[in-house]
Amino acid sequence: MTLRRKTNPLWGLIVFAVALILLARALGVIPDALYDLIVRAAPALLILAGAAFILQERVPLGSLIALVVSLAIVGGIAYVAYSTRSNQVSEETRQPISQAVTPDLTLLRVRIGTLATAVDIISGAAGSITGEFVGSADNRIDVNYEQLPDNSATLTLSESEADAFPRLETLGRGRLSLSLPVGVPLDIEYVGAEGVVLNMSDTRLERLNVTAGSGDVVITLPEYDPLYSQDDELLGTLTAQQGDLAIFIPASVAARLELDSTGRPQYDPDLYNYLIDGDVLESRQIAVAAITVRYAIVVPNGQIRLEVPGA
Repeated sequence: MTLRRKTNPLWGLIVFAVALILLARALGVIPDALYDLIVRAAPALLILAGAAFILQERVPLGSLIALVVSLAIVGGIAYVAYSTRSNQVSEETRQPISQAVTPDLTLLRVRIGTLATAVDIISGAAGSITGEFVGSADNRIDVNYEQLPDNSATLTLSESEADAFPRLETLGRGRLSLSLPVGVPLDIEYVGAEGVVLNMSDTRLERLNVTAGSGDVVITLPEYDPLYSQDDELLGTLTAQQGDLAIFIPASVAARLELDSTGRPQYDPDLYNYLIDGDVLESRQIAVAAITVRYAIVVPNGQIRLEVPGA
């Protein structure tokens, strides 16, 4: 009588998968970061072997269950590891930013696009743009400055990463600090995954558009009457998708803020009216004020706070 030897197809599948991974790696199909993750996950084969041995003859489809459990453990640990690293500030790269501007500049357009980087913009010295990017080894800021014949200029700052699937060691949040020249009319647009702090108190702010994917947005508007816009013209949209938005407006500036939010804003009712019909915060002095501004504010998942310093 011949006894058939029991075989487990799981091990054949594992050998096939390992051979396929090595071949793909040799052909350059698997990027370095993904291969690094696979190598780090290799000890999970010991978990798989132990679970398969325990469950093989005790539970129906024991090998399949062992495989699912092993993959779940690897996925959970990888998620925790990458989430932890991505929330830490990385300082492996320090990239200075410096750009001279002409004294007769009529308008400076600033276009900022970042990834997991907190941005802080303030007014600085006349005649120059300065700043610094601090982030992971795989990330950098591409800086482009173009001056046009009409004496206006555009500064573009775009964050990029070397690999779409970054290595664990290179993960981390960045910081971008930027100082803009005082005395130059500014048109600022920020689009990023993190929150932003914009202290525009000493600037000639013409327009401002902000889109933050997560994190809080803090904006300080200047005591300045935009030259290139009509009094009732919308000067921009300020968006905090997954955070709070705080806006500081000088007492001499009367603002009309058109809100798109699920919560009731925080404000001083002696200084501003909250018009429920239309969801608008409007200065009580807007009809007589010398300086008026109008912005749209979008905060679908957070709180809007309006402060009037010194009032």
